[in-house]
Amino acid sequence: MKKTIVVVSDVQDGHKLSICSDAPKLSQLPPAEPTIYRPNRIQKALFTAWKEVTTEWNKPDILVINGEPIEGQQYKNMGTEVWSTDLNDQLNDAQKLIEMFKAKKIYTTRGSDYHVSLKGVPLEEAFGKMIGATPVGGYYAPYEFFLEEEGVTFDISHHVGYNMEFYRSTAITREMAFAKLNESHRWPAKVLIRSHVHYYWYVGSTSHLSMTTPCWKLQDWFMRRKTSAGGMPDIGAVRFTVEDGKFDWEAKIFKLPAFKPIFIRDGKEIKAK
Repeated sequence: MKKTIVVVSDVQDGHKLSICSDAPKLSQLPPAEPTIYRPNRIQKALFTAWKEVTTEWNKPDILVINGEPIEGQQYKNMGTEVWSTDLNDQLNDAQKLIEMFKAKKIYTTRGSDYHVSLKGVPLEEAFGKMIGATPVGGYYAPYEFFLEEEGVTFDISHHVGYNMEFYRSTAITREMAFAKLNESHRWPAKVLIRSHVHYYWYVGSTSHLSMTTPCWKLQDWFMRRKTSAGGMPDIGAVRFTVEDGKFDWEAKIFKLPAFKPIFIRDGKEIKAK
């Protein structure tokens, strides 16, 4: 029977350049009442794209959240890039986003500690429980797991090495080669899925596919310091269709003109619409 598997990653809800719902709730110390954060124009554009994905790919058989549903407190930047340093606010809003899929089954993985760990406490464990994810090996957010559906096996983990534009195939190809070389110690898989690097890229052969998935966060200050012109993220999600040992996939990738840098012409600022 044909099944659909949707993969989203690096949502990083909480950053001012990441996806958030249309009305995130901000917690306040009692007796003050919670207030509502007003998303900026970039976040509104991201949420419009998210609604398109969750509408057209609604009720997938399986939804995989491949790491980092929230941004975290951004302690290295003193929280200046997040709309709330209260991680409950971020977790609750990310839950709202995930519930829009109305997935039949959910799996999550663990991302980078900087985003999803609070003094050693893995917040993705709590998040997995919040959204009703299926535990794997006793954990809601394992570092890696293998998933077989309709005779197609997926090797799913968040982390992979980062490569600049001209060499994007290098790390994910190496990962695929290592997986094949060491499958006797692990499990054979047809599809290898990684995230973390914020760009959509894939390599493959007649029998295997290796892929890095798009994200839901635009280029932040950390990436701009590395390279402003390079390192541009891909925004979107991927959906696989599996049946009788065969698979196919499609990606939804969104271009957001609202994020183009300001252009000054004859002393006047021109902003992308």
